[in-house]
Amino acid sequence: MLGVVPLFHRVEAPALDTLIREAAPRHLEAGEWLFHEGDDADRLFVVLSGRLRIVVTREGSPSAVRELGPGAALGELALLTGSVRSAGAQAVRDSQLLEIARPSFDRLLERDPSFGHAIAVELARQLQASGGLEEPRGRARVFSVLGAPGAVGTARFGRSLAAELGGTGAVATLAGQEHPDDWTTALTRAEADAPNVILVGDEREPDSEWNRFVRRHGDRLLLLAGADTPVAAESGVTDLVLLAPMPAGRIMQWLDAVAPAAHHVVDEATYEVGVGRVGRRVSGRSLGLVLSGGGARCLAHIGVIAAFAEADLPVDRFGGCSMGAFVAGTAALGIDADQIRAICQAELVERSPFNDWTLPRVALTRTRRAERMLRRIFGDLQVEELSQPLYTISADLVSSEAVVHRTGPLFEAVGISMSIPGLVPPVGRDGRLLVDGGVLNNLPVDTMYDLGEGPIVAVDVARRHDRKDGGSPRIPSIMETMARSTILGSGERSERNRKLATLVISPDAQDIGLREFKALDRAIAAGYEAASAALAAGGEDALRSALDQ
Repeated sequence: MLGVVPLFHRVEAPALDTLIREAAPRHLEAGEWLFHEGDDADRLFVVLSGRLRIVVTREGSPSAVRELGPGAALGELALLTGSVRSAGAQAVRDSQLLEIARPSFDRLLERDPSFGHAIAVELARQLQASGGLEEPRGRARVFSVLGAPGAVGTARFGRSLAAELGGTGAVATLAGQEHPDDWTTALTRAEADAPNVILVGDEREPDSEWNRFVRRHGDRLLLLAGADTPVAAESGVTDLVLLAPMPAGRIMQWLDAVAPAAHHVVDEATYEVGVGRVGRRVSGRSLGLVLSGGGARCLAHIGVIAAFAEADLPVDRFGGCSMGAFVAGTAALGIDADQIRAICQAELVERSPFNDWTLPRVALTRTRRAERMLRRIFGDLQVEELSQPLYTISADLVSSEAVVHRTGPLFEAVGISMSIPGLVPPVGRDGRLLVDGGVLNNLPVDTMYDLGEGPIVAVDVARRHDRKDGGSPRIPSIMETMARSTILGSGERSERNRKLATLVISPDAQDIGLREFKALDRAIAAGYEAASAALAAGGEDALRSALDQ
């Protein structure tokens, strides 16, 4: 095991033998801390099995920055420099480690100059190549699948999940009965043989010893619940998988009871497609699309969606702001670019919902037409019920904070994100006064990036393009001035967020007025052209490389 640790792979066999003889085994239960930030660094650890998360304190709060699996070394720099721990380490699941005390390490440095040279060369190589110490390659990922009490279908789900994960390498599936005497050894061997391991729980005996093992040893714990499964509180669940259709309000009940890090809705009518999306999301290989605000120029997003469908790059999750939230919301319904265009033609071009003028006491429009439009498109659907997850962004005038909408009525989540200050009245919700999210975060890539579910494509129609003809720009109308002013304050954040995306697409739609919805086809063409060019210029290769990891 020490021979495959990047830190030690240049060390000669006699020195490795000495380290192994003097090392001590260490066992950690799931949730147990190996060490805390600020502790004295008096020993080095090597992960034999399991997984640990590295936790640092940022702005007074603990934050997990990465996870380490079999073959990883922890604490080498602090041990060499004599400094305290710069981060804490906590077991994600039951883990076996090898502990090497400072005296053993120091004696080898004194007795064997080649040992110190090998360590120094490897540290220098890693730092030069990557700007930081690299993690061991080929880390296993272990996914635990359990059914909530009363749920069925874990075996079927496990098979479908294995089919999706098998697209990127071998998958080992353990169901308990194959290795009744030594599950830990079986898991260790499976992790060594396959990049992905699935532990499938026994739905017949929810409280069995095997199910307790499954719960403790997964990097991610997927809990399945069906329409007839009684809602019950569960702890430690990272992914809640809900098999739809479900009664109205049931999904929100499950989210309140379980509080998972993420949830997935799998429709029985498209079961394999849904489980495939779950597999891509939990393994960090799902494609996300974030759509900026920008008025009628956001219709260019439709052309981007068309180009990605043509390139056979399926989008699994969406985020959007303002009119970008409108396009993202319609795309999250599972409809294609032609259907989205038809909706925009009927609602935005022919009905002109934003010309609902009123006496300007709090805003220039009343939004009644816009609300009727949103209700026609989205009906009673809730954001949390979407098979393709969506979030939208608004800004709170009271707290000056960005607000992320992941639950609640879909028509509201989209409508609030589109509420341009002065043009549309603020929306009061739970003590907040919410307006267009472009005020604070017009390109909300960071919200999706923090989830770590895979590569992200950002489409920014608000990015300015240099004009070759020069000259003075035309004076915009009062409505266009208000719309443009909304996003002025979030320009710096948008620039930072662009750097978080795997691919950024900036359609050239500046000649389209922010309320010129009749330029629908011209905007779509601009988006399609920009996306096609970006994919052809290496963007497609970059995305497929990220999706195939």
